[in-house]
Order: sequence, then structure tokens, then C-alpha cells
Amino acid sequence: MATAVVAVGVLGLAGTWHASAGETAAPLWQADPAKGTSVFEGTETKPGTVSVVDDPKGQYGKTYKLYTSGDKVSPEERVRVEARGHKKPDGSRLRFEEGDTVYVGWRSMWQPLPTHAGDWVVLWQLKDYGSGAATPPLSIRARGNGTIDLEYADPDLKTTQLWNTPLKTGEWHHFVVGIKVSDDPSKGSVQFWYDGKRQDLKGASTYKAATLRADWVTDKWGVYRSDGVTGAATAYLNGAKVGASYEDVAP
Repeated sequence: MATAVVAVGVLGLAGTWHASAGETAAPLWQADPAKGTSVFEGTETKPGTVSVVDDPKGQYGKTYKLYTSGDKVSPEERVRVEARGHKKPDGSRLRFEEGDTVYVGWRSMWQPLPTHAGDWVVLWQLKDYGSGAATPPLSIRARGNGTIDLEYADPDLKTTQLWNTPLKTGEWHHFVVGIKVSDDPSKGSVQFWYDGKRQDLKGASTYKAATLRADWVTDKWGVYRSDGVTGAATAYLNGAKVGASYEDVAP
């Protein structure tokens, strides 16, 4: 396992937390179901609901349930139900900026999760905001071919599939993404763990990538999909954390 680059949150302007090099802190943020959706910077329900329920598998206690009926709210809007970003107990926000190194870990389970050949369903994404925001630099997507993958979009919006595995619904899976945030592909990078095992990304344990194109990035969990996919869908989320190392956030 690679040595983690240390990162902690420091209070920036306007009550916003940023991750930056410094002393160890673990975790920087965690999603406590006892606090409901107040732990997220926001929720996006078009249409849908984000609630707290008992783990339907009886393994991990209280769990976030992100549900969409799949009925579009308007012809122009794609179906989505997502939890966005990280809000700390004092109300400040954790966001990732140039030079930050962070690890994001969580458990996901999907049931049901309809897919369709030639279409996509985003289950997690690293989304950029501010000037230059476009296609997410990183996203985990379910495809209509029975797989999920980790996709990278470079500054020219060219996409590369870094990793894939069969889509398995109705059971928990563990994810950790290590991100060095930079708009320079020689400085930014990605590491990835699935079900506790380090994964190769295009044949490398660390993939060099421009992980920032706008002012800052944060991540989103849930269901966001192209128009060819129809029907109700549910994403369960448990144990979500942001930290300075893999050990800080591993589910």
C-alpha cells in the first residue's frame, strides 16, 4: 500500500473548509445518519428522496437511502437523486482545491438499479464547480452491459475507462478513492480500492490525471442517469468519510 500524503481541513474564507497539507486529522468529515442530511452540503432530488433507514441487509445499522421513482420532473431534466458535498457540524463546508490530497471512502448498495444498453447511470462523481465546470473529472458509472467502471474525463473532455468490474446489486460494496487535486495532469492523480483491495488503473497503481478544471471539486453519491434508462432506482450509502489517508476512511 502506498504511503498516504497527509492532508487536513483548514478553515478558509466564508466558512468554507479546504483540505491542505499539514498535521494529521482523521477523519476530516463523516456522514453520520443520526444527523440526517445535514451532513451534506445539499441534496438533489429530481425526483426523489434522501432518507435514513435501517440497513436492509442488517449489517451496518442506520443507512442513507436515496430513492427515485424515475418519473422525470420535466423533459429537459435528467433523473437524479444525489447527496452533494460535505458539511461539518459547525456549518462549514469541506471542498477540494488545487494541491489538496484527500481520500474518500464509503459503502454502496443498489437495489433496484435498472440499466440500459448504450446508456449510463452515475453512482458517484467528483464534480467540479465554478468557472470551467463541465463533465466530472471522475465518476463511477453503471453501464448497460452488466458492469460498473471508474471513468476519467480529461480537460478536453476525452473519457478513459480506468477500471471496471461486474455490477452486483443487492449487496454492499466498499470503495475508497484517493485524489491528488490539480488541474495539471503531471501533478494530479487517482488511486482506487474496491472491496478492500487496491485496483490497477490502466495498469498502474496510481493514475496521473487532471482532477480539477474549475475553482473546486466535491463528490456526490446516488443515482444520476441518461434518458434511456427508466424505472425506479435506490442507492444505499453507509460509512461515508473524507480523510488524510486510506486508513482514515476505509469502510
